[in-house]
Amino acid sequence: MNHESYLRAVGLPDLADVPTDAAQRGASLVARPPHATASAETVEERYVYPVPEEGEDGACGVGLADEKYNLAPICGLEYDRERLRDHPNTARLVALHETVQRVAEETNVDWVGVYRRATNPDGEEVLVKEAYVGDHSRAEFPLTEAFAERSNNSTVGLTGDAVLVNDVEDHDGPYYECDGRVESEFCCPILAGDDVIGIVDAEAHEPGFFTEERVLTIAGACAGLADSDLLTPPRVEA
Repeated sequence: MNHESYLRAVGLPDLADVPTDAAQRGASLVARPPHATASAETVEERYVYPVPEEGEDGACGVGLADEKYNLAPICGLEYDRERLRDHPNTARLVALHETVQRVAEETNVDWVGVYRRATNPDGEEVLVKEAYVGDHSRAEFPLTEAFAERSNNSTVGLTGDAVLVNDVEDHDGPYYECDGRVESEFCCPILAGDDVIGIVDAEAHEPGFFTEERVLTIAGACAGLADSDLLTPPRVEA
């Protein structure tokens, strides 16, 4: 799908004819999985990360949870740092991390992450955070209508339509707060045909941050991710 068609597919038709190469530049930010063997430290960095405590209603609490989140189970793997060093899923996660780093550097966002649509070990359909740059945040967003009433991520994951929040204070739609400093947000789906296979969420500490150039860059990265295999865990045992 070309960039103009992709922008229309994710509900951004007004940007399809903007005279800029930002979408193309965004797509070029998508990294390729490395061929080199990862270190055990890299395996831990890519699979395991801290998450905030969650309240009874699923809201972000104060402080970090005692237990870190581990991506191995939701990728269908047993977590073994040595055995995962040569695993293609590790290379995939390394490439996703490099991609979000490039997007952060290109757009100067304060936070950006890529989430994959998956079924967690409890059998629930969720968006799981597989790579991010910025402060710690929630690992999974339920893909349910109930949670979508309070979360842009879940809403975009269910509808396939991008959401742009220019000013959190004036926003009257779904919004899940995990960092009180966030003033604006752009959330864009990653589409494979008509299916949402993931999202990219980006946040900034100032209102009106997401200019056309930044939105197009992030949407372009989503299109590039859709054309890659980075949202498809390899079916190989560890």
